[in-house]
Amino acid sequence: MGDLSLSQFEAKIMFDSDADLSQWSGNTLRSGFGAHLRSLVCIQRAADGAKETAACENCPLQKACVYDYFYNSHPPEGVKVLRKQNDIPRPFVFDPPISGRHSAGSANDFRFTLIGQGVEYLPYFLLALRNLGESGMSQGYRLGYGKYCIESVDSIGFGTRNNIFSGDTVFNRAIPLSYQEMLKGSAEHRGDLVVRFLTPAQIKEDDRFTAAPSFRGLISRLLFRANALAEFYGSGMLYDNEQVLAILGACRLVSIAGANTKEVRAKRYFHKQKMKKLSIPPFFVGEITYRGEFSREVMALLELGRLIHVGKMATFGNGMYEVKV
Repeated sequence: MGDLSLSQFEAKIMFDSDADLSQWSGNTLRSGFGAHLRSLVCIQRAADGAKETAACENCPLQKACVYDYFYNSHPPEGVKVLRKQNDIPRPFVFDPPISGRHSAGSANDFRFTLIGQGVEYLPYFLLALRNLGESGMSQGYRLGYGKYCIESVDSIGFGTRNNIFSGDTVFNRAIPLSYQEMLKGSAEHRGDLVVRFLTPAQIKEDDRFTAAPSFRGLISRLLFRANALAEFYGSGMLYDNEQVLAILGACRLVSIAGANTKEVRAKRYFHKQKMKKLSIPPFFVGEITYRGEFSREVMALLELGRLIHVGKMATFGNGMYEVKV
């Protein structure tokens, strides 16, 4: 059995100007952050100035590039899953800031999780987030909206936290977390279990997108994502195929006791493909109550899922949930 290490951080910010985060705040954060991270480290952009940058795959420093590591992740040699796919899970996740309109002087916060080696690039993450604050994170940022300053950043563990950024100083106090630790601290549960989706989730089951996935459908997507992340950025898959089938087989016995969810429709602009905004398959928010017996492994996977999220576009902040027992 492999393992997956990761660290979660919470950034507290103060807006210096009015901000509009009323639509998909996670998308606003991730897109703005990515642009600033690339401008921070890309030698091609520095050399070309205002010209179109060369494709990352043609860059001689691709394998050593922080931006490429986070945004153009590549399957390492010898992996057992997703060998032929280009769009593999990225080693970071944003928990988006509170959506809505915010006035200058108001406070907000968001979290981000760095996975595997990604924790070593924390200083780049913080610098890109600081630069994003100086340019603005909001609709209308070109007009000066959404500027913020970072008040502090803490590393969050189970019942503890360490300050790792204050002022202009970065402290090496990241709290390491791992799936194996979560498994050791988990216990079986019997009865009702409520999963509340805090940000839009997109889960496909039986070849269709659903706003009320079965428990097996939920754990299937979570297992696939966790195994892929562990294979690419950890010490190997958390569960082999035989173990996955056993876990999913037990999940068939869990029923839906109640569901209060709604569909969320949206469009997305695909920057890399330079495509116009296109409608994407439906997401959903709300809560689902599952009833049955939940093993230690399943409870640990649900705990891990709070950090890595579930479903499509997880790095944007989608698929974030909390669990109540």
